[in-house]
This record gives sequence, C-alpha cells and structure tokens, in this order.
Amino acid sequence: MAVAAWERVREAHARLRALAPRLADPGLRDEVLAVCEQLAEAGPDGPAPPGPAGRITGLAPRELDVLACVAAGATNADAAHRLGVRPETVKAYLRSAMRRLGAHSRLEAVVAARRAGLLP
Repeated sequence: MAVAAWERVREAHARLRALAPRLADPGLRDEVLAVCEQLAEAGPDGPAPPGPAGRITGLAPRELDVLACVAAGATNADAAHRLGVRPETVKAYLRSAMRRLGAHSRLEAVVAARRAGLLP
C-alpha cells in the first residue's frame, strides 16, 4: 500500500479509537473497536508475530487511544480534545504506555506499538 494511503488508514484508526469511547451503545462501541483491531492487524508488514513483540503488552484501551492520537501527530492537548479528557490525563496514559512498551519517547512508543500489532 502506498505511504500516503497507509497514513490515511492510520488517521482513520486514530479517529475511530477516539470516537469509540463516546458511543453510548455498547454493541456499536465493541464493533467500532473490532474494526480498529482489524486495521491494526492489517499493518504494512502483516500481523505481529507471536512472542515478546506480539500482543502481550497488556495496554489499556485508553493507552491505545492516546497512542493512536500520538501516532497521527497529535500533541497532548490535541489528543485530550479528541478524547474528551485533560492534557494531564493524556500525559499519564502516554507515560504508562511508554513504560509498558519499554519506550523512552513518544516516537519509540508508537514504533513499539506498531511492531506489536497494536497500531496500524
């Protein structure tokens, strides 16, 4: 898939992750999150292999929401606005995700999440 097209997929994933928690219907919310998972698994290199780089990181859904926003280029303030939380909350989720992924920066966290098949 072309780079520009793949970036559009990543942006759509981030928007869906931000939208899902605001859906009142639990069935619809689960369906949207399932689509997000399909997008993440359809990464340019295919699904993540099982094992340490696979889906064993145990990230919380909100940590994934924040990482999806960050991956799309959002600042903490932008992510907070999209997700309906405070920037300090975004920072806390990001810090937690970075710790779980063994990352030392926002970029490292996004790359680690993509390699683990958690983000497209």
